[in-house]
Amino acid sequence: MKDKPNILIITFDCLRPDHLSALGYRGLFTPTFDRLIDEGVIFTNAYCQAPNTWISHASLFTGCNPYRHGVRTPLRKIAPNVRTMAEVFQEAGYTTFGLPAMSLLSREAGFARGFDEYCLDGLQSREGILSHRYYRSASDTLAITKHWLRGISRPFFGWIHYFGTHRVEDSLLDLPPKYRQQYSEYAQYYDGKVAFTDEQFLEHLVGELKTLGILDETILVLWSDHGENLHGVEHNPQYAHNWTLKEDVMRVLLVIRAPWLLPPGEKHSNVVQSIDIFPTLLELVGVRSFQSQVEGKYLTTPFPQSNPIVYMENLCQGFVGVRQDRFKLIISKPDSQGKENSQISGVFGERLIWRLRLVKNAIHELLPARWKWQGRREPVSEVTDGLAPWWSARGEPEEILLRLIKHGTCTLYDLYNDPLEHHNIASQKPTLVKDLKQIIHDLAVHGANVEQAYEASEEAAVEAHLRALGYF
Repeated sequence: MKDKPNILIITFDCLRPDHLSALGYRGLFTPTFDRLIDEGVIFTNAYCQAPNTWISHASLFTGCNPYRHGVRTPLRKIAPNVRTMAEVFQEAGYTTFGLPAMSLLSREAGFARGFDEYCLDGLQSREGILSHRYYRSASDTLAITKHWLRGISRPFFGWIHYFGTHRVEDSLLDLPPKYRQQYSEYAQYYDGKVAFTDEQFLEHLVGELKTLGILDETILVLWSDHGENLHGVEHNPQYAHNWTLKEDVMRVLLVIRAPWLLPPGEKHSNVVQSIDIFPTLLELVGVRSFQSQVEGKYLTTPFPQSNPIVYMENLCQGFVGVRQDRFKLIISKPDSQGKENSQISGVFGERLIWRLRLVKNAIHELLPARWKWQGRREPVSEVTDGLAPWWSARGEPEEILLRLIKHGTCTLYDLYNDPLEHHNIASQKPTLVKDLKQIIHDLAVHGANVEQAYEASEEAAVEAHLRALGYF
């Protein structure tokens, strides 16, 4: 190929790779996924960095762990000193296009950086306020993608976010009767959603690439931002993927199809991560001038034979974890009986700040002009110090991490002998637990970057979006 190849990344939100027939699942048949897996390289032991969309995508776009890119809660932005994948490919001469399916992946948070076009149509009003939908339908995603592919100049770097495998409010579930009748209603017809995705979205998208004659000129990346806790979806949707760091949520789909560059049909079981995608694409297209910030590793041939340290976190819910070789440590806030619970729970502190800021701003608008603060914004610490002295206005994630490491509940799994994570062996291996805690401390505390928070005026929209999606 004389010219640079195109790049197209497709995010399948909440898609579990163990629900694809190519990987042995017998509950449904996914011929389009299976064919692309046969034509590409699949990494069967791929991990994301966080069990939610915003942090996981920030890691994808930057090649960095959360402590480095800065998006550690929904109210944090990609750090200004961290460059994004779209920025790098834009500078390398690529036309760039991004199609998010939820507006939490917003311009304000830095996700649009480097994209020539970042389509939030239907997700926000002209004033930037979130619409009532909060996510993009499968049909709209396909239609916009096809329209964009037909008119874009090449080479292009594109990212498509597909939301059809994510749980939505029951009244908003747009799944045709065929898939409701053919598949179990368990976990909001999860298998039916996967089958629909294969037949009605991915098959049509691949067909469009073939029609345009660019399928074999495009590096195609199939990736899921996280998995899903199906039991949680079925019984208590609020406690689905966002409330755990277990394997069914942290293991993700990762397929790279580029048959002229990578040997088709290869399966690799070594541990890899979402942060590896960025440096791998740089290597595949020959952009080697940008390497310093990226924490991921190249996944090009010869493929890596060593298993890396995998860092994972969700500080909003009080979780941090690490996998090294066969062992995985999860540290979580103690249960409601634990004395440190209220001091560790990140989501409590973040929500408290939301409420206080919103109330403060509302009061400010009602005051007579002579009583107002004359444009001075009250620091968060001035509002919260008396009510939550443990929640620092600066360095909150590091504070939560230190408390977790010191007071959190430790769960240790041997993933070789206990892949379903049924047996906690932390009490049997205290030295290993201590060593893994030290790894977390060294990475996430010492390696932390400067963070950038949302403005108070932006927070109400973020909270409304999270509530609509069932995160609290």
